[in-house]
Amino acid sequence: MPTRQEQLLDAAIGILGTQGIRALTHRAVDAAAALPTGSAANYFKTRDALISAVVDRFVERDRVAWETIAGFVRPTTPAELAAALVAYVHRVLGPERAVTLARYGLFVEAALHPELQAGLAEAAATIRGWGTHWLRAAGSADPERDSAAILDYLDGVILHQLTYPKPIEQLEDAVTRTVRSLCTLG
Repeated sequence: MPTRQEQLLDAAIGILGTQGIRALTHRAVDAAAALPTGSAANYFKTRDALISAVVDRFVERDRVAWETIAGFVRPTTPAELAAALVAYVHRVLGPERAVTLARYGLFVEAALHPELQAGLAEAAATIRGWGTHWLRAAGSADPERDSAAILDYLDGVILHQLTYPKPIEQLEDAVTRTVRSLCTLG
């Protein structure tokens, strides 16, 4: 059961993903969390403190989600890795679309406010580590480099698909071709 503070931060992530950063106010968070007015302000005295806490909560939720993925995804071939990544893209563009939009909103905030970057960078490094392991198992000649390349590529693909979507089959084909080429280049 989430704490009251976690409820507020989860509501804030929901606001970011459905209404954008401009809508993120203490009052909006209170309403979205169905808590009394002033609840968010009691925990987060300023909007900057709220955004900083949202980044921390987002990183924690993202870590748990990726740990779950890493616990059951064990690709050993380029085809298996491509299928796992295509499934991930489907999830973040479908049922987790609002969380994905919140992610990109936080990326923009971190670009404007460097003090937010450390937590996001640490989370990215952990995810790249899992990617390195998967790419090594799938036959990559340089799994660290390829992990960075494929995860950066996926970020771009996901952002483009959110902004100006293509038919999903084109996206699946592009991800599959990219993963296979990274795993077969020497």
